[in-house]
Amino acid sequence: MPENQAESPLPIVVVGAHLTGLPLNTELTSSGGHLLKRCRTAPDYRLFALPNTTPPKPGMVREPGFDGPGLEVEVWSLPSDAFGRFVARIPAPLGIGKISLDDGTAVSGFLCESHAVAEAEEITRFGGWRAFLAERAQ
Repeated sequence: MPENQAESPLPIVVVGAHLTGLPLNTELTSSGGHLLKRCRTAPDYRLFALPNTTPPKPGMVREPGFDGPGLEVEVWSLPSDAFGRFVARIPAPLGIGKISLDDGTAVSGFLCESHAVAEAEEITRFGGWRAFLAERAQ
């Protein structure tokens, strides 16, 4: 791989506690990350409030054929070396997979193992983690 390619920044989709202004966002900013855009997923994603997580976190699961509202997400850019360190620290049941966005692109981002949402509250109807947190705060 050419040296400049190895150093190029990599995009990552965040859906929960890593969003701008939320508790884990500093993990992105302190690693040299910057916000590329705010957008939505394709409609076949569901969102769940994961129990017993600190800080509170959502789990996003893709369900082909599901016709939801699409979920509000952010796409961040991380230097490639920081991307690897960031991904290595992600705790189960979260992981990284390809996220289909509403513009037809696919970007690596946070997904959740399906077993972890079996007992979790589904919050897809809110359209995103921020809207769920705002509703819960009222």
